[in-house]
Amino acid sequence: MPVSEKLAPALALIFATACSSTPVTGPSEQGGPGPSEPSPGSNAGGVSGPYQKLDYPAGPYGVGVGSIIEDLAFLGWRDPVASGYDTTKFETVRLSEFYNPDGARSDIKLIWINASAVWCSVCRAEMKDIKNQSVNALFRAKGLQLVETLFEDNNSLPATPLDLKNWGEFADHAIDFPLLLDPGFKLGAFFTSDATPLNLLVDARTMQIRDATMGYSGNYWQQVDALLAKL
Repeated sequence: MPVSEKLAPALALIFATACSSTPVTGPSEQGGPGPSEPSPGSNAGGVSGPYQKLDYPAGPYGVGVGSIIEDLAFLGWRDPVASGYDTTKFETVRLSEFYNPDGARSDIKLIWINASAVWCSVCRAEMKDIKNQSVNALFRAKGLQLVETLFEDNNSLPATPLDLKNWGEFADHAIDFPLLLDPGFKLGAFFTSDATPLNLLVDARTMQIRDATMGYSGNYWQQVDALLAKL
């Protein structure tokens, strides 16, 4: 059964249009489940050294705007370019790594968390805009941390490591910020895949969800800029 048939109800904030299913150019591994995902407290994905618990706000956690997002963990790359999009160099990346309660890290005020699928043409358009408009460089200077996740392949099956590699290094994307695999669709609790992509904005000081947008529009980054100016 495709992952999309098991999703939770969508949030009320529907923005722009849903995706079409035109496949991405380039090879893709078809079928089969993704890799085992890290469990809380694990240091999976080839990361050496003992697990270190990071500070994080206490629950309860939720999925709506104003809720504190759970300290989710994914396998992927903190720096996909430096890792060469090498699937043998996966690391465990947790949202708590971006938690900045006292503002000591001036480079992280707001966290953008995206959920995309290979079959989603709107997702590809968004990734292309991020590259062409140098969104990572421009907004990182203002305190925005980008985090990208991939949950399904061209056939609406769980995304694989090869899908993540192809997605990240695809010429139109060339993703240079944390790129993570979500084959179990952890972010599916926040939206329905019919409204892919998901764009969450999380306050790094509190880990509260400040905005949840489904779909993508050309003026989206203007909205992000306006929110950053208030932080």
